[in-house]
Amino acid sequence: MSERPTRYRRLAEDLARALHEGRYPPGSQLPSVRQLCNEYGASLATVTHALHELEDAGLVEARARRGHFVRGAVRAPLPPTGQALELEGRRKRLIELATTRPDSLSLSHLALPAALLPLAALQRHLQQALAADRSLLAIGSVYGSNALRQALAHRMLRAGCAVDAEDIIVTHGEGEALELSLRLLTRPGDTVALPEPASPRTLELVASLGLKPLPIPAPQDGGFSVPALAFALQHHDVRCCVVDPSFDSVRGSRMPDAAREQLAALLREHRLPLIECELMGELQRSGERPRPVKAWDDDDRVLYCASLACVTGAGFSVGWVASRRHRLQLRAARAVHGELLSPLTDAALAGFLADRAYETHLRRLRRTLAAQTEAWVEAARRWLPPGTRVTPGEGGYVIWVELPPGVDSAALLPRLRERGYGFVPGAAFGSSAALARGLRLSAAHPLDAQREEGLRQLGELLRG
Repeated sequence: MSERPTRYRRLAEDLARALHEGRYPPGSQLPSVRQLCNEYGASLATVTHALHELEDAGLVEARARRGHFVRGAVRAPLPPTGQALELEGRRKRLIELATTRPDSLSLSHLALPAALLPLAALQRHLQQALAADRSLLAIGSVYGSNALRQALAHRMLRAGCAVDAEDIIVTHGEGEALELSLRLLTRPGDTVALPEPASPRTLELVASLGLKPLPIPAPQDGGFSVPALAFALQHHDVRCCVVDPSFDSVRGSRMPDAAREQLAALLREHRLPLIECELMGELQRSGERPRPVKAWDDDDRVLYCASLACVTGAGFSVGWVASRRHRLQLRAARAVHGELLSPLTDAALAGFLADRAYETHLRRLRRTLAAQTEAWVEAARRWLPPGTRVTPGEGGYVIWVELPPGVDSAALLPRLRERGYGFVPGAAFGSSAALARGLRLSAAHPLDAQREEGLRQLGELLRG
């Protein structure tokens, strides 16, 4: 596939960028077709096709015998309510308490150590890319190189998602992909359906955008309770949903395929968009990796957001969002608000993804993380008191711990910090009372003597 998009698509992207920059305010009329032809040196057919792209993207509307007008105003975030501020403030304090003290060791840290990362392979592909094209150091990329987008599209095809490379926008990690998607689909004050528990990053982003989270119970096997979501849609005006159905970063749960298919059908029925996030989708314990909900997305209502951070490490934390329906708006938004991507990193990752070494690394990483998770689970069950439930995820490397009845994990955290250890308590993942006695452990690191001592100290505090 050519690196260059067709002429009319380039013009559509230029016009969309002008809209996002405010050159044409909401409600204003665009220049006439003839004026656009003169301004951009384009043919009548090119301008007409570009305007049709903007109409399909929902950015402009055609009015009979009057021309094209800019749709929709972008409003500033509403100030959060007092209750929302209080909940978000408490959640931030818990995360800071769990992760920021340099003199303590977190038992919940998700970043993989260097020993588990494909550093030699990445270094080799960096050197090869730079040797082939030294200009990679001098230029910046807005949407990601064509080679990387092709490689990501190929990975998605292997997972059951037929996505064109042009429908992929590369980002700085999955967090930027999620933020771009939420900003596109919502306005301040809108309601967003989220599973409970949900990742603190997602909860914080929803709050910062002035959105109202609608918690949907997440069964132990992950994702949404589809019947609960269906009930909620009958009683609430939900603008979009966000879900991580494949080994989420809270409990490592996997949403069953039947539930994924039901969720896709529910989205079609209600014409509702879904933001599907995947961080650990390729880290299954055995068998094939889960098929994303997007694999059942026949009418392109799923914006698929993912990252390579849990495979290649945070230093190569490249993310992406895939959506044909919203491609134009996402590109325009990233061109205005996103930082330039590194073409050298893009080239190295594209080469690595196409290399058999990537699959070799994945197989080795899955085996290692499975063994580490098993060791952590055995130690947690050994040191934590009776009445504690220790449940490993079905994939990935997180472990969910339910403490005995009556124990508030957030209240326990400061006492463990005094002994030099920390964890992320259940209250960081949602406001439900049922989460108060939960906490997340991470098997990203091998269970060495220091980390096992942390589990022993936690058990000692629980026993009183």
